Amino acid sequence: MNRFFFSVYGKYIERYICHKRNLGFKYRDIEYTFYLFDKLAFQRGETEVGISKEIAEEWGKSRPGEAPKTRTERVSLLNGFSVYLRTTENKESYVMPVPKFVSTYTPYIFSKKQIASIFEICDSLNVSNGRPDSAMYAAPALFRLLYGTGIRVGEALNLHTDDVNLESNHLTLRSCKNGKDRLIPISASLTRICKEYLNFRGTLAIEDASPFFFVKPTGQPCSKDQAYAWFRTVIYKAGIPHGGKRLGPRLHDFRHTFSVHSLASMAEAGVDLYYSLPILSQYLGHDKIESTDKYVRLTAEMYPDLIAGANKLSPYLFPDLLNQPNDETD
Repeated sequence: MNRFFFSVYGKYIERYICHKRNLGFKYRDIEYTFYLFDKLAFQRGETEVGISKEIAEEWGKSRPGEAPKTRTERVSLLNGFSVYLRTTENKESYVMPVPKFVSTYTPYIFSKKQIASIFEICDSLNVSNGRPDSAMYAAPALFRLLYGTGIRVGEALNLHTDDVNLESNHLTLRSCKNGKDRLIPISASLTRICKEYLNFRGTLAIEDASPFFFVKPTGQPCSKDQAYAWFRTVIYKAGIPHGGKRLGPRLHDFRHTFSVHSLASMAEAGVDLYYSLPILSQYLGHDKIESTDKYVRLTAEMYPDLIAGANKLSPYLFPDLLNQPNDETD
């Protein structure tokens, strides 16, 4: 661990984080949140292990400028720790009610015309002075991969060259959001794009290249920040307005767009939602089909006639999907 904990909860926090990671949870950046709780417990002079109602309620108070979602996540995190203390460490701990949070976030769904424009702009990009630390060279293939597979940005940037099988046309995604690996097929056209990218990468005379698939001319892997910076440049040049922080479009919206366009294509082909939704859910790596439900509503908004026709085949199966709340993360 990168942080030290000084309160009476210190060693229990360390055990809990190790416990969750051993179960397959990534728990990225979670140490900082626990550092803040540990600091609170230390300042309060806590001497006995066991989350009291008082410290839980103080921890759960809304903070100035804090997003409701962040507060909900903080409370849920402490509740998980409390349950661990009760069930594993045999320490009586209070579990507080989780503040209700309803996301108002609406994913941005690119039209097919916008997607075509994005790819056209990508192919015309140039780097001033040929900067060797630029991630621009990977952008055309990266953005096509995100749209053509719906995988998460982190999953794409974590790909190693050995994970991209261009003979049998599939990707191996390792340590995904649910802690599992998964294998997904890719189209012949996307395979061709990846081969072209590798051929171009081979002309850069990269020394000491990392094992990652998407790299800069220096051989170092591309970062999320660099990919997002080029994404902002591309959508600006494509005439797609950005609404500002938290309003998007975001790189993650390639995933949402893939999902909506995939459902629309299957509906257009006459595939019943009873079959298409589980297929999409499995492909996206969702643990529960409920995580995929929202795409039916988004598809219905963009292609109402298609979904209306598809629903006639089995209207009783998805009675409430069009009224499901949005979910920013998936």
